[in-house]
Amino acid sequence: MMGSPSLTFTLPHSVPRFSARLGKLVLTRLTPDSDTIMIEMETPNIFVGTSRGVISHLSRDQCNSSDATKWINVPFESFLEQTPPVPTMQTGPYPLHSFLGLDTRRHIASLCLRDPLDTREMPPNGNVHVSANCIRGVRKVTTSDWRNYVHKMQPDVVFALTDAPFTSPPHSQKRMTKSIERSAAWVADLLRPMPCDVSSSELQSPRISHHLLNVFVHMAGGTSLPAREAFAFSLKEKLHGPEAEAIKPLHSLDEGITGYSFDLATLRGIKPHPNTSYHQSLPDHFLERESPTMLQNTSLIAEAHTPSPTSASSGSLPAEPLVPPEIASLLRTSLVELPEGKPRLVTGSRSAHEMLRLIRDVGVDIFDSGWAMGAANVGVALDFVFPVPPTDCDAADTERRDLGHNLYDRIYAHQFSSLSDAFESAAGRASGSGTGLFPRRVCSCMACSPRSPPLHILHSTLDHQSYTDSAHGEVVVEYESPYSRAYIHHLLHTHEMSAHTLLAAHNLAVLSALLAGVREVLADETGEGAGDRFALEVERFESSYEESMEVFSAGKKAWQDVDTARGKGRLAREKEKQVASSEDREYR
Repeated sequence: MMGSPSLTFTLPHSVPRFSARLGKLVLTRLTPDSDTIMIEMETPNIFVGTSRGVISHLSRDQCNSSDATKWINVPFESFLEQTPPVPTMQTGPYPLHSFLGLDTRRHIASLCLRDPLDTREMPPNGNVHVSANCIRGVRKVTTSDWRNYVHKMQPDVVFALTDAPFTSPPHSQKRMTKSIERSAAWVADLLRPMPCDVSSSELQSPRISHHLLNVFVHMAGGTSLPAREAFAFSLKEKLHGPEAEAIKPLHSLDEGITGYSFDLATLRGIKPHPNTSYHQSLPDHFLERESPTMLQNTSLIAEAHTPSPTSASSGSLPAEPLVPPEIASLLRTSLVELPEGKPRLVTGSRSAHEMLRLIRDVGVDIFDSGWAMGAANVGVALDFVFPVPPTDCDAADTERRDLGHNLYDRIYAHQFSSLSDAFESAAGRASGSGTGLFPRRVCSCMACSPRSPPLHILHSTLDHQSYTDSAHGEVVVEYESPYSRAYIHHLLHTHEMSAHTLLAAHNLAVLSALLAGVREVLADETGEGAGDRFALEVERFESSYEESMEVFSAGKKAWQDVDTARGKGRLAREKEKQVASSEDREYR
């Protein structure tokens, strides 16, 4: 059996437990030819979610050519409509990579059961199963099923099952206690070695000192600080008897855990399922009225004190507090007693501002890119940079700028500039237009810096007689002019899929550049004031860019208007809109 990939995380120097930190993830894997492949990923950084293993709007070639798609996460629930799931039939080494066409030399592939951004109301979980959602409805996935899926797919990273309550809050003390106990038990079940995990050659390997899987654990506890403390204690406490024998040679659950994950979407509340009568009675704007920092409404739950480790381990938990604490406080409570040298992953962040605050206040290392991909879905091109150039925020009367451009808006119909004001194109940099005291960064996405193929495409052996560029000299990459806002505005209004492809590639590049800027600032900091400059840059970013989601709400509304203005009955709907618009003008 080929050795399992090993994921290591290193911090270059000691930093305070909850502060911005610079780290490096290294995945080491063996090829069938016994070669060693090392995939390095500097942190803070991003990972990209998928639907049925595919990044939205991007082809496999586009995914492979993007530097922002190094870590790809696959929710397995989308494959559960078949029994057994089709991906589990893939044979050979690294079946998850092979099934999805991922490159084992450049991609880290992780596997989770549920999409962490899907917060629709779900049937309750059981003691040994989790309710998952696929195209044919809800499926019950047992802990043994999940173990079998994981060991058949052999992902680089696996997320342990968690018992997150997917019902409307508030949640009772009994439900929170049950959630913590189940989540800890399911982590232990995943850490149990399979009979084939340990071969004779691996018995001599130092890797046997911890589990062969790279397991990330969702830190349970909801919006209750005592519940989060209790779950962290259950991971760290030393096990005895049958529990210790089941995960031998590990002494505690935390010894077999590679990293910690936090799903912010579930903390902000559960959305009613669109098929229920309750959802149909809600106003259209109900799900859009949330602020970027909103948490679950726990106003009906009594305030409680923090328990001692003894009371936490006995299974008695106070209820959730009257006023939900801030997200940073929840995350710090989960991490305060756990090792500092393990990566911290967050899903469900809503803006660049929130990402920067979590880096500053908690020391988060990995973020998902869901909100940036959601912006591409509704025609928004992101436009921000970190750190903010001094010339952009020194003026006292400078208004805060939006995080992006709603390219559905008519004002972009005749704007022929590139998608971002904060970046320039590679073609522009090559022509010398980006020189100056504070030159702009180059956006390397396929929308801002499109490239022609470096070599002629040879369709037969006879083509070598016509083209000789592959035989002489080094390959020179030539960049074309960037796609303009007016062009993508036209694509959006004509329902061309390439519009969302260009926007998705651009938004991922901008989000990746944001965290690259964070790493540059942190790399320059040394000495006692190591976090001062970064905190100052975060404040300047907040004063330069508007955090409200108005541009995204406007994009979503415009997308809906354009989407309904087609198909059968289109002319009648357009006529009704024109009549309503003329009546409104007469009234004014």
